[in-house]
This record gives sequence, structure tokens and C-alpha cells, in this order.
Amino acid sequence: CQPTRWALGQTLRPRPRRAMPRPYQQQLDEAAPVLKRRSSESARLAKFVRTTSEPGAIGDRPRTRQAIEPAVSGLIAVLRVLLPLYWKMYAFGYSVLSKLPTNAMRMVFGAALCLFGGHFFASVAAIEAFRIFGWEQLRHHVGIVVAEAQSVADASRKDNDVDADENGVADVDEMTSRELLRHKTALAMSTVQDPQRLQAAAGFLWAAYVSVLATLRLEFARTISLALACAEMFEFPITRCFLPGLVALLGPDLQHWGTTIIQSALALVTTLVAIWLQTAISAFYAAVRGGRMFAEGLFALMEEHGLFTDAKGLPKLPCFKEGWSPEDSTLDEVVGFTLAGCGFLYQVTTGFELPFPLNLVFLPLTAVEWLLRWQIYVTDEGLLL
Repeated sequence: CQPTRWALGQTLRPRPRRAMPRPYQQQLDEAAPVLKRRSSESARLAKFVRTTSEPGAIGDRPRTRQAIEPAVSGLIAVLRVLLPLYWKMYAFGYSVLSKLPTNAMRMVFGAALCLFGGHFFASVAAIEAFRIFGWEQLRHHVGIVVAEAQSVADASRKDNDVDADENGVADVDEMTSRELLRHKTALAMSTVQDPQRLQAAAGFLWAAYVSVLATLRLEFARTISLALACAEMFEFPITRCFLPGLVALLGPDLQHWGTTIIQSALALVTTLVAIWLQTAISAFYAAVRGGRMFAEGLFALMEEHGLFTDAKGLPKLPCFKEGWSPEDSTLDEVVGFTLAGCGFLYQVTTGFELPFPLNLVFLPLTAVEWLLRWQIYVTDEGLLL
């Protein structure tokens, strides 16, 4: 049926806008300064990227600037969304873990190392090398650098709101890229009160990092050399088996490439197999160490709560004799090695990869892992592979 004129008028008549409930309006009012500050910071970063390659700044290359500006601006926008999210998530996780007892924290880290250590084999090897290098001294110097960086970040955050000329625009928004870079550098230098201590801490961290990286490169080079030695031993029988068919497939014009293709493919295959075996060995070590950490933390936590013996030292369970202690038995080793075997089998079945959604949760750690692998695989002379 056709709608009446009255119904049509009621449908097209603009309805009065409802007033927003007070709690939502209050939340928007409270969030407005934060959103304004983030938008101003994003605009400031975009302006810095846009003016970095202007004539007289860093270099006169307008075509290069036009080519990389969208990519850099997009990358900065993505990082500005992801980094605060991951920072809050990791800060929440750290706050939760810091409230746990020491033995419970050992259990958590042991279980994580047992189940996912193979995915971070380069990071685990680097941590072990740092531990041998001097873990307590390393923590002290890291604390110095982190404290100074936090003070500089706080000073820079306060400086972004300064409006000395009182024209309604922050002073940092009125600076060019070179002026902003010079101003922030001077601010950071003036914020650091003891540059000698910061220099000593940074020098120690750099020396430790170079030493650990050299150690890891040496171990990886040893693995690659053994892989290439195996390829050399397999080269003759494999060439004799596959060279005739490959020459016929390549034809008379490319048949001289047959031996080179077989040698390169064999070296690549043996190298990939060696890397996988090295990953498996690292995963096995991580599983054993994580299982032991979990078992030691578990039995220490149970002993703290008096689950084995009472106040008089008498056993609560008939299977334990008087004066029983986890250090005097093999029960903790049995639990630890059992968990290590299960964790290693789990890592093998998953291909030493993190399952979803843990791969998204630990994406920054995975990025650090791949960066460390790249620095191990690649030297100043080229690729170790």
C-alpha cells in the first residue's frame, strides 16, 4: 500500500538529537587533551619527516623525499599505534609477574623456556653468553642507561608543551627539522647529570654486546663449516647420479651449468639442515633448562608452604621419611626431565614456532630475535651462508 502523506512527513522530518549521557560525555572530555596531544605529536613527526630532506637541511633530494615520505609517515603512524599497545601490555605483564613469589616466577619462566625456547634460540644463546660475561654487572649498567633514558623522555615530554612566546602554539611546532633536532639534543645533554657514568655504562654494554655477538658468530660459523664439509663428501655420488639427467634437461647451451647447480643446491640443503639441527639442539637445551627451573621452583614453593613436612620436621606423606628434602632425592629431576621431554616434543611438532595468538603477543621479541639472527648470519665480509 502507498504511504500516507502524514507518514511520509514523519519519516523525513529530522528527529531531535538525543543528549549524550553524562558519563560518556565526561569520558570524551577527559580524553580530548590526550587525543589532541597525540595528533599534535603525529603532525610534528610528519613535519620532521617532510622537512628532513628539504634544501639546506640534510640534503637536496626532492625526488627521494617524495618517494620515501609516504612510507616513513605510514611506518611512524603504525608504530605510534602498536608501540603504546605493546608497552602497556608488557607493563601489565611485568606488574603481575613482579607480584609473584620468586619461586613462582621461576616456574613461569621455566615453563615458557621449556615450551617456546626453540623459537628464540639466538636470544637464549645470547642471554647465556651475557650470563657468563657477568650478569650482575650487566644489570647494573642497564639500569643506569634505562634511568637516564627515562629522565630524558620525561624532560622531552614536558618540553613539548612549552609555549614561551604565549602565542598558543608550542615552541617545538614552530621549529624546523634542524632546529628541532638541535634543540632536543641540547635538552637531552642538559638532562643527563653524570655523563661520565652514562658513558662508562654504554661502553660496557657495547663491549659485552660485541663479545657475545663474536661468540655466537663463531659457533654459527663452526656449524656452517661442518655442513659444507658434509656437502663436499656427498658431492661425488650425488653428482654422478643426477648430473646426466640435469644435463639433458638443460640442453646443449646450458649443460656446463650442471655441476655448479648441483654443488650450490647441495651446499644450500646441507646448510639448511645444519641450521635446523642447531635449532633443535638449542630447543633441547632450552627444554632441559626450563624443565629444571620449573621443577626447582615448584619443589621450593611446596617446601616453603610446608607441604612435605610439618613444623616438627615429620613427613606429612607416608612415602616421605623423616628429614626428607628435595635436594636429597631425585624426584625434582624426574619432574624436570619429564617436563623437558614433553616441552621438546611440543616444540618439534610446532616447528619451533609460536602458536596463535602468542605469535602476536611476542611479536616485538620475535623481531629482536630475527634482528639478532641477521647480525649473526651477516658479517662485514658478507653472508656466512
